[in-house]
Amino acid sequence: MKQKIIQAALKICEKEGYESFSMRKLATKLELDPMAIYHYFDNKEELTKAMVEQIFNRFQEEALFFEKNSNSSIKKILITYWNLFIDYPGMSLYLIKNSHEDFPSVLSLNQKLKQLLQKSYPVAETEKILNILIDFIHGNALAFTSFSKGKIKEVTLLANRKEFETALVYLLNQFSKI
Repeated sequence: MKQKIIQAALKICEKEGYESFSMRKLATKLELDPMAIYHYFDNKEELTKAMVEQIFNRFQEEALFFEKNSNSSIKKILITYWNLFIDYPGMSLYLIKNSHEDFPSVLSLNQKLKQLLQKSYPVAETEKILNILIDFIHGNALAFTSFSKGKIKEVTLLANRKEFETALVYLLNQFSKI
């Protein structure tokens, strides 16, 4: 039942945004008494953490590791990361507002990204580069989803993704000059 609750919550967030998500709305979607959800999750915060963990665990399974080439892997992982926040912009805001230290899957992903960055940019400050890249991804995804009210058109999404990829490649190239 816990997985069913998490999946339904993710669907609500994907469709209506995290800001409009509520335990009552979730209970209605699942055709449950609102208090029944509290049997599985103490509060919205605990459920949200379970949602973040599930999203990031799935993301890691899908994204890591694409190829032996670190530079190519970094680019593909970061594009996949951007797509994640296009699908779940509310989660991006939630992670910005809360410490990622509370999420083992986020910490694990960051550690794997740091390892790839260290291979690609051995003399650079890996932690700083990682923070710049994550902020870039969050900012770009949030800006795109904030200005794209309603259903995002596929053509608009593809054009923005192309712009994101171009800017990402430029940014990654700048790190190699450090």
